Amino acid sequence: MKNLSTIIGTCAFLLILALSGRYVSGHWIFATFASFQIQGAAIAAAIAALAWLLHRSAVASLLVIAALAIGIHGYTMLGDFRQDQPLPPQSWPPQLKVLSMNIMGDNSFDNGGRIADYMIASGADVIFIQESAPLGPHIDRIKVAYPYRLGCGAQTITCDSSLWSKRPLGAGEVKTASPIYRDRLLLASIDIDGKRINFANVHLTKPYFDNIVAIELKKITEFISDFAGVHAGPTIVAGDFNASILTRDVRRFVSETQLMTANKEPETWPVDAASVGMAIDHIFVADPLRFRKLERLPETFGSNHYGLMAEIWWQDITLSYPPQ
Repeated sequence: MKNLSTIIGTCAFLLILALSGRYVSGHWIFATFASFQIQGAAIAAAIAALAWLLHRSAVASLLVIAALAIGIHGYTMLGDFRQDQPLPPQSWPPQLKVLSMNIMGDNSFDNGGRIADYMIASGADVIFIQESAPLGPHIDRIKVAYPYRLGCGAQTITCDSSLWSKRPLGAGEVKTASPIYRDRLLLASIDIDGKRINFANVHLTKPYFDNIVAIELKKITEFISDFAGVHAGPTIVAGDFNASILTRDVRRFVSETQLMTANKEPETWPVDAASVGMAIDHIFVADPLRFRKLERLPETFGSNHYGLMAEIWWQDITLSYPPQ
């Protein structure tokens, strides 16, 4: 039993080592593990506990404690950028609905039609789509509901990222932040009932491509800042980040852009185990915007990601409740 405990404990130790690397290094390998820090820590704790049950040793006990500490720290980090508690709804003006989804570029065109139907019926004011190719044959009918867009032929020769709006784009720009993929940052400024809001559709490379994500996010931060400097107004950022809020690069981006998360971010990947998965698709907002609701879409429409629907309010931060 002691030998078996040692073997199992070694497996737990290696997983703990991979998860804890983020605390001493910003290397992309550790960034890859950081997205599932909580899930990985739970697995490591279970493995270490099994080693302890087989042979009650101080080392096995320490492994259990280390795994639990990493998991708890990951859980607390989820709240680091959480929005302030919003005021009750009666103090807010009407809401804005935002839909974001990576529909998977090699999804079937039949599913593309279903996604187009969902977009049209969603009631969303602004829609962010990543890997938009399956929508190609359906653009004309989507345009009836969403006549204003970037991507899929609008300022691009690609149909990768796309941004769709019911209202005119006061300004729209397509940027390339990645040395691998082009046209994966879309910036738009839209008047929403007399209030100017900026929108950024983001699609990052997967984290295991060396330091590409760090390069992308640095450029995206600069592009968003420059755009906001010209078009004043709070920003909503949405898209497929291929990484959770636990990763160092995403945390730096959210901090530098002064964005906020909802009270809880729904898990969006993997779709076959979403209840224990990770939130790697995000919608972020900046002051004075607040989430009223952020939910995962009810189905994937054949994609390998779940999409997100958000209801967002412009909160008057000068108000107090109850009224003074």
